Amino acid sequence: MPGRLILACNGYGGNAAMVRAHMPAIGDALYFGHPGNRGDALAWGQVLGAATRHLGAYQGHGNVAHPHGILITWAVIGEGGFQVNAEGRRFWNESQGYSEAARAVLAEPGGIAWAVFDERCAGVARQFADFRAAEAQGAIRRADSVEALAGAMGVPGPALAESFAGAQGTDAFGRRFDPARRLAPPYCAVKVTGALFHTQGGLVTDGGGRVLRPDGTALPNLWAGGGAACGVSGAGDSGYLSGNGLLAAVVLGARAGAAGG
Repeated sequence: MPGRLILACNGYGGNAAMVRAHMPAIGDALYFGHPGNRGDALAWGQVLGAATRHLGAYQGHGNVAHPHGILITWAVIGEGGFQVNAEGRRFWNESQGYSEAARAVLAEPGGIAWAVFDERCAGVARQFADFRAAEAQGAIRRADSVEALAGAMGVPGPALAESFAGAQGTDAFGRRFDPARRLAPPYCAVKVTGALFHTQGGLVTDGGGRVLRPDGTALPNLWAGGGAACGVSGAGDSGYLSGNGLLAAVVLGARAGAAGG
């Protein structure tokens, strides 16, 4: 089809005003994407009369080393670690996922938390270059006892000990800990904050990437893919699964590129 216009210039994570308007819970979060993602495709589509959906949807991550700005893989949590706030206390069910973690962490005092794990978890995480970089920059604190770890973190020892004691079986938050993965010394901790990785809402499209009006009719010669289009993550942060952004980029991009061919 001649004259095809395909909007594929990503979402609006780099537009602080739009982020605050559509996702206030992480409005002041560190943005882990390209600052050029300003929502231009969304603005252009709206001017042309396109429908939008789920503008408050996003992928977040609640395990970014602070102030280093280095992503700490969620594997340290999945392998048996947990998060505590600046008071040394657990504050949520970490098994909900890393995207939801951004909002949970940012709601705590100072918008920071500590990821607590052990050397076994660190060994798994060391497969990732980001984690090795965090170690090289001194972001990971280590200690041979819970009391010493609390000192290294600067949190109250009794509260941290209580958090360790509660992280077994099915805890007060509903998370089930595997007894075989219970943390053991030497222990590790890293100060983290929540971050926005990319937005998931955008222009409404059909299955082929064609941009639709609010009444469901298609705009002529206009397609969208990737972050410019509404993805499949639902309305917030909890629907995000790893690869959702790539799904919208690859599938809608391919369909839009082949349209009319």
